[in-house]
Formats: sequence, structure tokens, C-alpha cells
Amino acid sequence: MSAPTKITVREVASAAGVSIATVSRVLNQPALVQQSKREAVERAMVALDYIPNRQARSLMSQRTGSIGLLVPTIANPLFAPVIAAIERVLDAAGYALLIHCTQRDPARQQKQVRHLVERGVDGLILTGTSIAPDLAALLDRTSTPAVVQDALLLPPGAPAVAFDNAAAMAVAVRHVHGQGHRAIALFSGPLHNTPAVAERFAGAERELRALGLHLPAAWRVLAEDYDNTAVRDGAARLLSCAERPTAVACTGDILALGLVAEGHRRGLRVPQDFSVIGCGDTDLGRYVEPPLTTVRMPWERMGEAAVEGLLALIEGRPTAPLTVLPHELIERHSVQPPTPFARVP
Repeated sequence: MSAPTKITVREVASAAGVSIATVSRVLNQPALVQQSKREAVERAMVALDYIPNRQARSLMSQRTGSIGLLVPTIANPLFAPVIAAIERVLDAAGYALLIHCTQRDPARQQKQVRHLVERGVDGLILTGTSIAPDLAALLDRTSTPAVVQDALLLPPGAPAVAFDNAAAMAVAVRHVHGQGHRAIALFSGPLHNTPAVAERFAGAERELRALGLHLPAAWRVLAEDYDNTAVRDGAARLLSCAERPTAVACTGDILALGLVAEGHRRGLRVPQDFSVIGCGDTDLGRYVEPPLTTVRMPWERMGEAAVEGLLALIEGRPTAPLTVLPHELIERHSVQPPTPFARVP
């Protein structure tokens, strides 16, 4: 069988009854084309199943129509709504999305950014990670527009979309304290490679001190990672303490869910034997038993705002240097006053 013949711009122009230059403008600057002619070209492209040559278009427009997104991992369901929102908004704007996972490795991140820049992406969205000086220099040297999500260590001039992570965890600690808990532990993922998590943990520690509460070293537990084994190991260490806390504030919902599961394995009931509060409000927290009390963060809005800021940079429009999104306490059933102790006023 012979290979199918590739449809050309000339054939599209002939079918639409317009010039080749008009087809080119429809592909690259559609706003400059009269509506009737633009619609005729679009109908012809559909009828002929014409696939534009992105490489040729990029030579004329100096754009490739692609955006790079770097996330720590796609294994954590936390990132799913962010990625979905980013892809939805970019698709509506006519951009393709290229996703890379950094595994929280600065060297890997640098290599991936260089790869994306070499491919000619029109901009980058960097999620939840430290921006090393070498990376900032690369972005500046190549004039690559970039937006940072959920991290405040910025390349020079790059706008950021973030949560007030410290304040969110302070809300979590205050809530369990308000329910009468005075023996409150903290359970977190690693702090050294995720600025947002470090901010949450620091905010929780500050709030405990402000409330006059003591945090024993054994109640300050850091999981080595966010996979099932690491989270359950961290939860086991916490629940094996000689003196068990009556409540645990977790810097992420995945940690809270692992803690609930490990408690169930040990015959402990939540919230009767100990209360648990998360941070983030992933969908899974609604379906665990009991449903997880947590602090909601608008992940979809973060993705939308990141794209909006990046497109403004690409198009030369002004954009805010920092957008801080609100958080909200979501009360479900994993927190109740401690028993058998009376609630402390």
C-alpha cells in the first residue's frame, strides 16, 4: 500500500477559495482574518483532515505552542487536579502540555528544564520545589517565561502562585486544640526538598509554641517519602510511642490516610483513640472511614492561575508577582474531643 498523501496549505487554500497567505494567517494570527474567510479555511481544514506543520509555524511565529510542566511526581494524587486544570486551560488557549517528573532531585530538574528549553517550549510551570541558582540563571539566560507553583523561591522576575502553607497548618493545629487536645503530634513528609511542606511544618510548630504546648521529639515524625511503605513506617513509629498523642496534625492528606490505616491495623479507632487532621483535601480523604477532617487548598484554581500568569508573560501583558490563594478548614469526622479525658476549657 502506498503512503497517504499529506495535505498541503495550497490544497486548503484552494478548497477554501482563499490565498495561501490567508491560510497562513488563520494558522498564526486568526484575529487578523475576516470571519467569513477564517470560517471557510477552518471548514476546509476539517474536510481535508489537514494537520498543520507545527515546526514550520514556529519558524514564522517564534512559538511552538507547547508548555512544559515540572511536578515532583504524578504518583501523588495531590497533583492530579492541578495537572487537569493546567491542561484544560492550555487546551482552550491552543497549547500542548509536556509533563516531566523531577522526583525532587535538583540535578534531574535542571536536566529536564534544559531539555524542554532546547525543544523550544514557550514557557514553563515549576511545581512545589526549590529553584536552584543555576536553574534561575538558565531561565534568565534563555529568556524562558516561567511561573512557580506552591514555592516562594523564585527565579528573578518569575511570578508565583502559592498557598499560605504555614497559616494552613496553624489552622489545623488550632482546630484540634479547640477540640480539647493538648497532646498533639506532627506527622510530615521530608522537609529538605519540598519548600511548601517545610513551611507547613514550621507553621504547625510555631502554633504549638504559641498555644504553650510541648512537642516531644518522638511526636515530631518525618516520613522518608510519600510512597506506601515510607508513610506506613512513619505512622508506625508515631503510634509505637510509649505515650501516644491524642491528636496528630499531618502536613498532607496522604500522610493522614496512612496514619488512619496503620491505626486500624493496630486495633486503634479514629477518632475515639486518637484524632487525625490532614492538609490539602484530596478526594481520597472523603472516602476513608472516618472521612478526613482537613484544610482545603484550591488545587484546581492554582493550576488555572499558573496558566493565566504564564500566558500573560508570553504575550507581554502585566502579571502579579505573587498570588496567594485562600485555604479553608473542612470539618468531617476524624477529629473529636479526646477521651476519656474531659475537654479542657
